[in-house]
Parts: sequence; structure tokens; C-alpha cells
Amino acid sequence: MIDFDGTLNAAISSTLGDQVAIAYLPQGASTPVTILGIFTLITDEQFDADGTPNENITVATLGLQVSQLAKPPAQGDSATISGVTYAVGNVDDDGLGWAYLNLNIG
Repeated sequence: MIDFDGTLNAAISSTLGDQVAIAYLPQGASTPVTILGIFTLITDEQFDADGTPNENITVATLGLQVSQLAKPPAQGDSATISGVTYAVGNVDDDGLGWAYLNLNIG
């Protein structure tokens, strides 16, 4: 059987991971864990029919190798990336040792 976590996920994380440390704080913990992950921040504007912008949309996600944490990531955890703290929303686990986290600012 292929060791996805030890072989593939570690390579993806080290190759594509942010060069900035991510301070990950599980809910109920007092000390954050420093991890490497793939952080994406996308911003966009929605426009009215006349071209006037009516709302800004920000989508933040974090992909990480689950084995970096003592327990799997969960909604309510937080991650501080480049000085900005995000609350973990939905967590999608791929079943092979990698998780995708939807982040909320604040």
C-alpha cells in the first residue's frame, strides 16, 4: 500500500507550502503549533448591472498535511497566517492524510 501521507503529502507540502510559518491553534488548546500549509486568499468584487460594485468577496483556504497536528483539524480551530488570524470553518478531509480548510477572517 502507498504511504500517501509520508510520501506524496509531505512532498506536496514542502514544494507548494507557504514559506511563512502558520500558527495553528486547535480549539481548547493554549499553545499554537507551527505547521506548513498551502494558503490561498482570493478576493473579488460583484457588480450591479450598471457596473457599480455592490460587494467584495474574500475566500481563504488552507491545505495541510493532517499528520502535522496531534489531532485532525476541526471547525472552531484557528490559524494565524502572516499576522492575520482566521477561524476554521468547514474541513474537508481527502481520506489520504490531507485536509482542506475553509477559513473565515476573524
